Amino acid sequence: MITAKDVFLSSPKKRKEMILGEVTGFNNLDSEIDKTREIARVINTFLEDYFILKIQQDEDLYNGSVLLNENLSSAFDLEINRFKPIAINELKGTVPTKDAILLSSKNVYEMAGATKLAFANKVTRTLSTTMGLLWERLASISPYAINPESEFNLKIQGIDLICMNHTTGVIEYQQLKTQHNTLTGSQKPRSVEELLIHDNPIFCACFANNSSWTFNHPDIPRVSGGDFWSRIGIPYELFLSKARSLVLELENEYVKLL
Repeated sequence: MITAKDVFLSSPKKRKEMILGEVTGFNNLDSEIDKTREIARVINTFLEDYFILKIQQDEDLYNGSVLLNENLSSAFDLEINRFKPIAINELKGTVPTKDAILLSSKNVYEMAGATKLAFANKVTRTLSTTMGLLWERLASISPYAINPESEFNLKIQGIDLICMNHTTGVIEYQQLKTQHNTLTGSQKPRSVEELLIHDNPIFCACFANNSSWTFNHPDIPRVSGGDFWSRIGIPYELFLSKARSLVLELENEYVKLL
């Protein structure tokens, strides 16, 4: 049986090989859900000890923790600065010229050449998708959170983060959305199926706002905003201030393109 230390000291590629090596006939499993269940079963055998190693490493590297306010602010800035050029390129690819809008003429805004109105909704949808990946990366800064794809080079279907709850120490499997209503009604059954194969599944939203939840299930708790970020030891207000600044910067970049 593989140990947390063996996995921890290996590369993500090697970690994947080690985990899949513990699953008999992995490639012969019929469904992605079955494969996910087996991957999670193996990971669960070493996960608690693995988190302890990550937390110890964090204390050694940061002379305390990356979760200390100054360290966390710098770590956030580093990830956000890496993200900005990607987001700006997405903006450039989304906003067409005024002539292109007139030629398209799919609605009254395009017919009028109203560039700011015609593509505002498309721009926000595009950015929301792109920024969803950033929120996951910011969460993964915490030693109490793991993105299984980057950590183990394995996709656990429907699971964006695995965390050791900062307060309770309980291992949680989390599906992470941007806000309460990100999930559409037609996506809910799939999310329920993906989450229920794990112990302690949690449906999470990065931001707490006034939108209505589009997910509910009696056996799957849902959390948002501070209730989510506190689970991994990150102050919600710090995250929120960084997110607000980023959105305002991207708005300015969008205006420049019009």
